[in-house]
Amino acid sequence: MVKDENIKKILVIDLAFIGDVILATPVMRALKTAYPKAQITMLTIPLTASAAAMNPFVDEVLVYDKRGRDKGFFGMFAVARRLRPLTFDLAVCMNFAVRGAVVAWLAGIPHRLGYDAQHAGWFLTLKASPVREGIKHESLNHLAVLRPLGITASDASLALTVPETARMTLAAKRQHYNIPEQGYLVICPFGSYAKKNLSLVTAAHLARHWSQRRSVYLIGGPAEAGGLERIARLAGLPLTHVLAGTLTLPELAAFLTDAACLVTVDTGPLHIAQGVGCRTVAVFGPTDPAVWGPRGENDAVLYKKMECSPCWGKGNCRDNTCISNVTAREIIHTVDGASF
Repeated sequence: MVKDENIKKILVIDLAFIGDVILATPVMRALKTAYPKAQITMLTIPLTASAAAMNPFVDEVLVYDKRGRDKGFFGMFAVARRLRPLTFDLAVCMNFAVRGAVVAWLAGIPHRLGYDAQHAGWFLTLKASPVREGIKHESLNHLAVLRPLGITASDASLALTVPETARMTLAAKRQHYNIPEQGYLVICPFGSYAKKNLSLVTAAHLARHWSQRRSVYLIGGPAEAGGLERIARLAGLPLTHVLAGTLTLPELAAFLTDAACLVTVDTGPLHIAQGVGCRTVAVFGPTDPAVWGPRGENDAVLYKKMECSPCWGKGNCRDNTCISNVTAREIIHTVDGASF
């Protein structure tokens, strides 16, 4: 391991999606344990910066706008120029892509750790194997990057700290959208691609069933507003119960903290719910819950594994058989079978 006294500032580069940034929590915890006096800074894309800021082991967040002002080859130089004066001692590149390793090299960071994949090894001083050892949860997979430092860790739990400002801004939105203080149920029916999605009919069946007893809210991004509104109309929900891009990520974390349960497909809010301890019932189809699923004591996974699954969205089927085989009745039984 690089000696503790030589590591005062650590830069963790994670330019992936929301779930990936949250699932990196164990890496931050392990680094903080190994280098307790070091300041840990996380470099993320704009979309995930607020998620990184909720990580209790991260001291500062910087933004790499790889699709905006920092786009392309010259953008990498611009980011490196901003990083160089900050004199980081160690960079940890979390992704397989070469971009993070190149930026760390250009920024002159002396110790550069990352995966030896996609030619990134040319720019690293410490190289981790990109080969996954069997099927493990992604939070455990992330920890493998630390092996060249001699750091091992067994705590792969997730943790998010909701900022007080998010609770305050959510309070105002609670009034506008008539959201109770607690006890409501949340449905997130859409993932990052169509093969992950619940059907509109299934999602509407769920919403209609639970809305007879408690408040039900549909969540998703702005691009999913139309689909969520169709579900609401089919279920007889007020359109004010459709929260499509309505909440910031910190507000969503606060919102899920007070929910009775999140029913979701494999997507970012699943991992946010895990970070704040929200009970989660996850429906999987083309992806593997052993890698991406919830792991809380009161959580549950519904997964009808088929010969072609997991296909990670690359299968040729047109009817999403793997996820459509999970019925609304089964989801309702799983959720209602536990006390909440």
